[in-house]
Amino acid sequence: MTGYFYLDVSLDTESRPEVLLPTYFKSKIDQSLQSIFGEIGGHTTVDILKFSQTDQRAILRVPSDYYVKLRAALSLISSFQEIPCCFKVNAASSVLLSLLHSSWS
Repeated sequence: MTGYFYLDVSLDTESRPEVLLPTYFKSKIDQSLQSIFGEIGGHTTVDILKFSQTDQRAILRVPSDYYVKLRAALSLISSFQEIPCCFKVNAASSVLLSLLHSSWS
């Protein structure tokens, strides 16, 4: 049985993007996965379970087999909508309930 891994991820930028929608957030992650691991190696399902536009933060779900690839893809993202940035993993766990203690406003 393949389980899932959950990540509490925030986007740190020098200035706030004009528009930050969950689809843009996810699209940037998908682009990074494909550029690093290719069409087949980077093809996985990354789901956004919770999203906060004001905090630029999301809870992501990824199959456990792709957890390491997702972490690598997140660490190599350096710009978002042409603004320098980095994705910060605040917490990660194989149990969604363990992310309840993450500091969400």
